[in-house]
Amino acid sequence: MKSWKRAVTVALCAASLLAGCGGDCGLSDDDSADEPQITVEQLRAANDQRSLLEKHDTVTVTVQESDQNDAVTYTAKFQYTRGVEDVLAWYHCQYTENSTSGKAELWGQANGAMDAARMESDSTEDLSLSIYLEGKYEQYVLDMIPRCPALEEDVEQSVDSCSEQDGELLLSVTARYLSSDGDYYTALYRVDPATNEVLEASVTDYIKKESGEVSKLHTTRYRWSYDEPYQAERNVMNEVLFSTDSTEDVCDLTYFYPAPGSEKGWDVGENGWSVSEIRVAHGTRILFLDSADLALYADRELTKPIDFYDGVDTSGESATVYIVPLEENH
Repeated sequence: MKSWKRAVTVALCAASLLAGCGGDCGLSDDDSADEPQITVEQLRAANDQRSLLEKHDTVTVTVQESDQNDAVTYTAKFQYTRGVEDVLAWYHCQYTENSTSGKAELWGQANGAMDAARMESDSTEDLSLSIYLEGKYEQYVLDMIPRCPALEEDVEQSVDSCSEQDGELLLSVTARYLSSDGDYYTALYRVDPATNEVLEASVTDYIKKESGEVSKLHTTRYRWSYDEPYQAERNVMNEVLFSTDSTEDVCDLTYFYPAPGSEKGWDVGENGWSVSEIRVAHGTRILFLDSADLALYADRELTKPIDFYDGVDTSGESATVYIVPLEENH
């Protein structure tokens, strides 16, 4: 299922993955033993999001993107921590009039097995709720958060320099896309040498035009900080979900999903379906996410398909969805 929220999330994740790591920042046999050294593998391991949560209660990431003329297109703040069982996260993105989507604000909050979001602009206001199935919640949430990126496919990367400045390491990387004729990006990391944690990153994308001229597309800057109080700027989850005894004018959403073990004939519920019931604000866009492609139906007989693009209609008093996994995504 696709929606504005999914598109925005993918765009943010793509931005966070642009600064590729590759090669070593270290010493060759001819290098001075006094020069700083670090391998990209060490950098990647130290900045894995799960690794950061083993060392810190909370991780905060701020983002700013500027266009080719250095005009700010959006700013964002992400914060995540580990709850009793799951990773909890929230984010707030502000798009300026210089962005391709126009001036708008996006708030999001992930809690338990769901991710709620609200997008507001001068012309529209949208709510969405992503529901994670089959225990994939944690990875979905982590994929939304900027991180020191992993090695990308179809990208040739090289370390340009590694130096020390004011007690910190500066690592410069250039990455070229093998599938394009001249497109590339540069990344500059500022690293704490005691922990190998990235403190700041600046990523600039370049594109080669048909004329052969290379021009800058945009620059994205990231800053990491740790152990700040975990405090969402807006409790979006409470704006989307309501308690079962709420008197608000909401939509009662019931969704069915094949229960584990039903394919083996186990007694797992009525006709092998597990059932969940929630109450959501009217007009909320509902997304179901799973490792498999999904088909949605409005009836138990699976004769009334729900179009992915139209989504579940939550404008009425109630809605029912039957979720059928298709084949695994690989």
